[in-house]
Amino acid sequence: MSEPVKAPRLDDTLRLFGNGKLPATLLRSIKAGGRLYAPAAVAFDRMYAAAEKDGIVLKSVSAGYRSHERQKALFLERYSKLPTLRRPQVTRVWEGRKWYLKRGKSPSATPGKSNHGWGLSQDLEVPTKTYRWLCANAPRFGFYMEAPRSSPNFEAWHWTYCDLK
Repeated sequence: MSEPVKAPRLDDTLRLFGNGKLPATLLRSIKAGGRLYAPAAVAFDRMYAAAEKDGIVLKSVSAGYRSHERQKALFLERYSKLPTLRRPQVTRVWEGRKWYLKRGKSPSATPGKSNHGWGLSQDLEVPTKTYRWLCANAPRFGFYMEAPRSSPNFEAWHWTYCDLK
């Protein structure tokens, strides 16, 4: 099974506000829990209904949209300025310094670079059956993974809306 990988493109509305700085009027609640940028939320709820028809329940493990402050808090919780023993080692550059992902932590983007900050990404519970369904069906609704299994940045739970026009 291959992972559907694609990078999102931003629309002009998102660019007006900035990552992690979207007004509440641009966000919509989704059926799995959490909020996404309105076009992504509409597509997500269509995907949710299709999954439900197939006996799959999509459950959120995060709130979707993350403010810049939330992105910063997550980043500081997960990364260290000192090298760690984690393998594979995942690094980020933020504020001109190299940061190292701590052992036992999952990757996150540097503050201001997260697709959660655009309201485009949702983290889901992904038991095997759900993961397989998402790989086979999520692209029909505009959702993709950001990194393949072979990447140290692979996150089976992280699905991003990529079909903004």
